[in-house]
Amino acid sequence: MTQRPALDVSELPTTAFGTRDPLWWGVVGIMCIEGTMFALMAASYFYLRGGANLWPPAGTLHPGVGITTTNLVILLLSIIPMHFAARSAEKEDLAAIRLWLIVATVLMVAFLIIRFVILHGLTFRWDSHAYGSVVWLTVGLHTIHVITGICENLLFITLLTKGPVEDKHMDDLRLNSMYWYFVVACWVPFYVIFFLDPGLLGATAG
Repeated sequence: MTQRPALDVSELPTTAFGTRDPLWWGVVGIMCIEGTMFALMAASYFYLRGGANLWPPAGTLHPGVGITTTNLVILLLSIIPMHFAARSAEKEDLAAIRLWLIVATVLMVAFLIIRFVILHGLTFRWDSHAYGSVVWLTVGLHTIHVITGICENLLFITLLTKGPVEDKHMDDLRLNSMYWYFVVACWVPFYVIFFLDPGLLGATAG
């Protein structure tokens, strides 16, 4: 009987990182799908805007350039601790990862609170007109992404506190940061579209 050759794979790593990890491709696929969704929302906005005699509709007031810009700045700042959390994951520095995730989560929660204040101050509902529908739906979808990011961070913080932490979680943490960059990047064009629209800038709430 011919003996089959054996290959010793005991020295191979048990986890893969970056493009070698199937989960990386899964996250990239999700970002492509969700990015297409946001692109469709932007296209819908400009399609409706192009066919409207008055845009935004009468009675629509700007919630305030100051508060909307401050909210954007907080969202952009949240990238910094998420970046350092990913860098710390490369070094498997659990204490540093936990610290940066906590800082990032605080900024995310602050962003979310201010967003709810902005939404509460809007002078139109989702069913008031087409403009209201596209704005509320887009903001609502993005808000769900933010809430999801907060929940993921809390889960990772809990894991890093109580354990057990495995090598594969380090790649999960880096993918978590990559996905958050995507969430932040998605909102930047909509901030410009919604809150820097010339028609809306002339209508600021007193």
